Amino acid sequence: MKIKRIAFLALISILFLCGCYESEVPLSKKSSVKVDPGLIGNWISIPINNEKSISLLLRMFNDNEYLVAWKEAGDSETIIARGFSTKIHNTDIMNLQSIISMDKKERTYVFFKYGLNEKGDLIVSILSDDFAGLKGKKFKRSKELNDFVRLNISQNGLFGDSIKFKPINEINFGIIQ
Repeated sequence: MKIKRIAFLALISILFLCGCYESEVPLSKKSSVKVDPGLIGNWISIPINNEKSISLLLRMFNDNEYLVAWKEAGDSETIIARGFSTKIHNTDIMNLQSIISMDKKERTYVFFKYGLNEKGDLIVSILSDDFAGLKGKKFKRSKELNDFVRLNISQNGLFGDSIKFKPINEINFGIIQ
């Protein structure tokens, strides 16, 4: 199971081109933010330079949660996760939890700031462990993590570089949708 966890975290790091902050606790215990119908669908990243494209699938799991799957071009493995939103100072942040194991220690969270632009593209950036205040820091409670992000939300470097996704009609991960 440790190998799958490492693969999950490595893929997220590669996908989003910066170190991702990993946490055992989410930004909020549960989401009261309803699923945004504008996010539901199939997406493909718009690569910069020689980056590989990323296929992304977002589905409604229930009123407040998403099923999220993604795959980098050329990879054989599709990564599947659970996501829900937390709103901090009008910023939508996805709490994305690995679901590769039943072991709580392996069901860690990473966090993405996201939004739709005027063209309907999805713009995401990951909470970065390169941010000075997060480097090596572990939060034991969601409130502590939420308070930290709330305090630093406007600081440059809290979130990494943005990736733009455009909607596409069809996506094939080799799993039944």
